[in-house]
This record gives sequence, C-alpha cells and structure tokens, in this order.
Amino acid sequence: MVLEQFCNSTEVEKRQATEDQPYLFNQTRFRLFIKMSFEGDPSLEYLNSYMEKLYNPFNVEFDLLSTIRYDPNLTPAPPSSASDITRQNFFLFKEHFQRLLFTLKYFQIQMSEEDEKDAGNFSVTEDFILERLIESIDRSPLSVTQPMKIRMLVSLQGELKIELYTTPERPNLLEAVKNRDGVDINAGDIWDVRIDSEQTLISPFTSFKTTNRSVHTAARNRGIPGLKPGLEEVIMVNQENMAMEGSITNIAIKRDGAWVTPDLSSGCLCGVVRHYLLHEKFLNEGKIHKSELSPGTEVLLFNGVMGLVRGYIVD
Repeated sequence: MVLEQFCNSTEVEKRQATEDQPYLFNQTRFRLFIKMSFEGDPSLEYLNSYMEKLYNPFNVEFDLLSTIRYDPNLTPAPPSSASDITRQNFFLFKEHFQRLLFTLKYFQIQMSEEDEKDAGNFSVTEDFILERLIESIDRSPLSVTQPMKIRMLVSLQGELKIELYTTPERPNLLEAVKNRDGVDINAGDIWDVRIDSEQTLISPFTSFKTTNRSVHTAARNRGIPGLKPGLEEVIMVNQENMAMEGSITNIAIKRDGAWVTPDLSSGCLCGVVRHYLLHEKFLNEGKIHKSELSPGTEVLLFNGVMGLVRGYIVD
C-alpha cells in the first residue's frame, strides 16, 4: 500500500511509488535537512549532527498509537455482550488499521540494522487487531453498552497494549458534516480555538501518531487557558507560519465556499477522519497561513474519538 493512497488521495497521481522507495511521505524532507553538511565545513557539520539528533526517531522511546472510538450505537442493534461486537462498532476501524500499517512500515524503514534485529520481523492483521480489541472489552469492567475511548499502543518490538476509558455519547459523530448547509448547532458544542504562540518543528512525531507527543503537550500548555473545559483547542503552526493541526485534532477552515485542511507538507498528522472527509470530498487540501486564522474564523475540528465538531478562533 502506497502511503499517499491512505493519507492524501489527491497526490497519488503526482507521486508514484518505486520499488526502492515505496513509502515517500515526509521522510524525503527530513533527510534533506540531515544531509546539509559539506566535508570540511565545521558549522554545517555541527548543524548536520544537530539535525540528526533532532529528527532521529530512535533517540526517544515511544510506541505507535491509535486512539479508537468504540460505540454501541454504530450498529442498528447495539451489542449486549462482547460476543455481539463487530468491527462496525469501532469508528473508522479500517482507516485506523491502514494507518497503523504504514506507520509501522515507516519506522521500520528508519531503523538501523541493529535495531531491526532487536525488533524482529512481525506483522499484524485486521482480524488480529479486532480480536484483541473485543477481548479487551470483554475482560474490562466497563459495560459494552457505553462508548469507550480506546488507546491501542504497538511497540516496534511487536508488543500490543490496549487501554479503555469511558467517553461521552455523541448521537452523530459527523454532526458538522450533517449541518454543513448552515443548520445551527447547539452553542454549547462550539469550541474555543486559539493559535499557538510558538512555532513547532515538523518531525516524524507530528506526521505519525505515537506516544511521543511532547510538542502537542507543550502547545496545549501554552494555548489552553481552561476557560471552557473540554471545548478548547490550540492550532499548531510550523516554522513557515503555516497551520498544521490542533493539539488533539485535525482542522479545516472555509475558503471560497469550500472547506480546506492543511496538506501533509505542513507537518500535520494523517488523521483517520481527515482521510475519510477527503475521500468523501467534503474537504480539499491546501496551505493555510497563520494570518488567515483571525478571531471569528469558523474552524472544523475532527479526530477518531469525537468525530467532527465546530469551533471559532478567539483572541
């Protein structure tokens, strides 16, 4: 599977995979930074060393992460026991699985030969993941009749860990799509959205979902005042002052009558709802400069647990 076929369907025809480089994505950009030095130039050699440390994904410990919503109301007949649960009860399950596969492949490619030996050669299947999710719910004290936020962590050594948490009910996970023609949404559901006061460096940890979320946490600490708990987001911007994403969501704004989400070159996460909305042609991709995000601008926020909601830029 070519990565762009999941993340960025509009670019598939522009960049065809080759046998030697089947996964293109942003690793080309990362490598460009790292290969800046020239022999005999101490300043550039120092920069090269710095960038290698900064962008080497194996300088820190992390797991691959998928945050999945289990919802009994996603099937006509809600499950009454774990044996009734199907993959349809996991919001965008297929998209989560596809993202897990290419994220795993990306980091395996980046590993040194020594690390690959430590990690071993393993693979996962949709059925295996589905079985483990249902098994975890069955063993949990939580009721199958309530929605859950599931954190699924996969190590590069093949270890799987699943954490379950309760999450609020949402009658329609794509409420903002349903209301795209201007139907009012309850004001209590509208989010306050702020712009991060600092820039964020693009890295594999902004483009791929892992447990290394230090830059996202830092953005939240700077930009979430806690005035509207549970309904606040901060938009991260890269070093070119282009919008990337929210700290826990992908984003979109309306431009010339169409919803636009930052393209992958911004450093944004390839989110599962983002992919779904692009596939459904509800969104277009483009570059969004920080200057477009003025107070009062309407913003769509979306992720794999809460679906899609609306917000407005505030001071």
